Parts: sequence; C-alpha cells; structure tokens
Amino acid sequence: MRPRSTRFNPDPLDSALVQFSAASGFKPDAVALILNESFTGSGLLMLTEKRLITDQEIKVKVGRLPELPARVVWVKELEPGTIKVGLEFLE
Repeated sequence: MRPRSTRFNPDPLDSALVQFSAASGFKPDAVALILNESFTGSGLLMLTEKRLITDQEIKVKVGRLPELPARVVWVKELEPGTIKVGLEFLE
C-alpha cells in the first residue's frame, strides 16, 4: 500500500499519546514513538499488550498537535508486545 500524502520526519523529541477508544475525554493508554507524519495521518511504534485492529477508531495526540480522532489503517506486529501502526486522522 502506497501512502497517499507526503510523509515528514517527526521532531526528534516528540512522542504520541494513544487512547485505544474514541470515548469522550482523553485518557491515554500508551505512549508511542512517531515514525512519520503527514497532513492526513501518522505512523507510530509502540509497546503494548493491548490489541488494535484495522478500522478501529481511537484518539491520538501526535507531537504538538491537539488530540484528534483517528482510524487504524494497518497494524504490523514486530514481536510480541511491539507494534507498528498506521493512522488516518478523522478531522
């Protein structure tokens, strides 16, 4: 699958906060490294035992952006407890 938007490298010290549901409020479940960013989404790397699935709606705060609703586009397990995930921002 080819990215639809130009990807940018994140600022080196930025991270992402991930809430594994789209529920109101924002209570992060995990911290992630930002692999890349675009105007429409982001690629993240995270350590978690929780499961994310394609098309799941979540909330994410990537770097200095405000919290945003997002959709999981793809998930790749690198090893148990370590995943890469592609997100599409819904706003």
